[in-house]
Amino acid sequence: MQKIKLNKSNMLLNTRSSSASPAILKTVRKFEKMILADGDIGIKNISILLNERPLKSLKVTKKEFSESDGKIKDELKSAILIAYANIKKYHENQFQQLKTSKVETTPGINLWSEFKPIERVGLYIPGGSAPLFSSLLMQAIPALIAGCKDIVICTPPNKNGKIDPSILWVAKLLKTTQVFKVGGAQAIFSMSYGTKSIPQCLKIFGPGNQYVNEAKKLISAHTAIDMPAGPSEVYVVSDDISKSKIIAADLLSQLEHGPDAKAVFITKNKSLIEKVKQEVTAQKDILNRKTILNQSLENLIFVVANRDIQIIECININAPEHLILLDQDYIKYSAHILNAGSVFCGVFSPESFGDYASGSNHTLPTSGYAKSYSGLSVSDFGKTITFQTASAQGFNNLSNTVKILAMAEDLEAHAKAVSIRQSFADEAINIKQRSSFISRSTNETNIYINLNIDGTGQYNISTGLKFFDHMLEQFAKHGSFDLSIQALGDLDIDEHHTIEDVAITLGDAFSKAIGKRSGIERYSSNETLVMDETISSVSIDMASRTMLKMDSPKLKDYVGDFPTEMFEHFFISFINTLGFTCHISTEGKNSHHIVEATFKSFTRALSKALKLNDSQILSTKGIL
Repeated sequence: MQKIKLNKSNMLLNTRSSSASPAILKTVRKFEKMILADGDIGIKNISILLNERPLKSLKVTKKEFSESDGKIKDELKSAILIAYANIKKYHENQFQQLKTSKVETTPGINLWSEFKPIERVGLYIPGGSAPLFSSLLMQAIPALIAGCKDIVICTPPNKNGKIDPSILWVAKLLKTTQVFKVGGAQAIFSMSYGTKSIPQCLKIFGPGNQYVNEAKKLISAHTAIDMPAGPSEVYVVSDDISKSKIIAADLLSQLEHGPDAKAVFITKNKSLIEKVKQEVTAQKDILNRKTILNQSLENLIFVVANRDIQIIECININAPEHLILLDQDYIKYSAHILNAGSVFCGVFSPESFGDYASGSNHTLPTSGYAKSYSGLSVSDFGKTITFQTASAQGFNNLSNTVKILAMAEDLEAHAKAVSIRQSFADEAINIKQRSSFISRSTNETNIYINLNIDGTGQYNISTGLKFFDHMLEQFAKHGSFDLSIQALGDLDIDEHHTIEDVAITLGDAFSKAIGKRSGIERYSSNETLVMDETISSVSIDMASRTMLKMDSPKLKDYVGDFPTEMFEHFFISFINTLGFTCHISTEGKNSHHIVEATFKSFTRALSKALKLNDSQILSTKGIL
């Protein structure tokens, strides 16, 4: 323990993690070479070097997952489920904030961003002196919410070659069952380079000892990692002598992580320091990790400040992993905190809440890295891709600006890549091409539609529902619309969202392509199509009020993989979005024929109503 009185020269406290020893670095580099050279055999040879039990199989079996259920108490299961729910809720909210709407920067120039998950990630779960099932929750939940398809988990086995049952139970709960019995630096190298058993990962996450951390540094040149890691640390701020027991408990809760853990107590109340020292000693002696605490207490610093501004400056300079603002007037500090991993405000917010179950992530930057790194979040398990598209008019609006900028930087080929498109833009404008691109994102789906009303019936449709794809193909062919649709959604949960969202997005695409609706036919009456025993008739008025009158026979529950309860709903959603009057009447006995004939007659009627006609047609709303 040491005591410091803050002044301008000592604001940066001596809590930084010490560099790994030459012996550790030598061992880590040796293990890297062994994994690179021999893969799984290298892992086995490392186990022999460390006097550990070499394993016949590295992957956890189904039987081991099943057996874990009976090895942990229901009380723990219940607590884990509560933690799971809170962590999931908080990180789902993070995910929603990653979504951005489309922006038109210049008329006709549209930009948007999309979050895409990393396809395969590796999670390291410590399992030595304290198997950290909580670390699995904190890493795997945001990975799953981000949409990572392939999650690889490495965690060290005990001396009998077994994984702690709490870790296996959590892995089973999360359906992340690609778990391997490998720990230490060799686990990091295995996930980075890949072995016969362990798949190569694109990004590696998780805390660990100095061997693990040095391995992560080594592989970071070619494999992404979550953040630089160091010993756990906490800063506690309080002036309230009545809270001395809580202060001591908060300091010890971090110091028990390991011999190199750090803790700092900052106060303006000098008399409180001796009281906290006494409490630390008293509480330490009754804790089960007393041996570790006897070592880590050497890393406990007591800091005396004169003013609140000194405390704020000290916190921002040191950027602690955990910051506990214990007193009720915490807002005088919290509003000015610029650098910290996670902040716990008030007496009822112990740091342990964040470690386990409040919902925030406990994987945080240490050793001052909170100045430039954030705690682990959903965004760490993916990347954001920017998309943009321009209409012909949008191209003309921006092209000259870009050519001037390119030539000013003497990049002639950049300017040429713009000017070479000019003839295409002129042609598109001259023929009044009615086209659009629309994307729509909801919690359930991502829909992308490219439409050319004045096309030739070319299509590229993929919604994940084969019969729906077939109907949309007929929609394109019979309307002579060029149509591309990509629908991404979880059909295992609910195909209804996909059908509805496609209909809405398709309506938006037509609305954007049509524009002001001037110079079109407007009407299409009694467009009739016969298909075996089925007949379907559709009439449309593009300038009247929004309304659908639809008569069709009762259908089977499904036609192929298409739920027929969504048959009428598709047309409702499309018509309400585009805004027009439509009468549909279909008669028949075969459900397949009824649906297909209706789609075909509807799109034929829509195509006729949208045909260009320069004559001015009067309506009660004026000239169409």
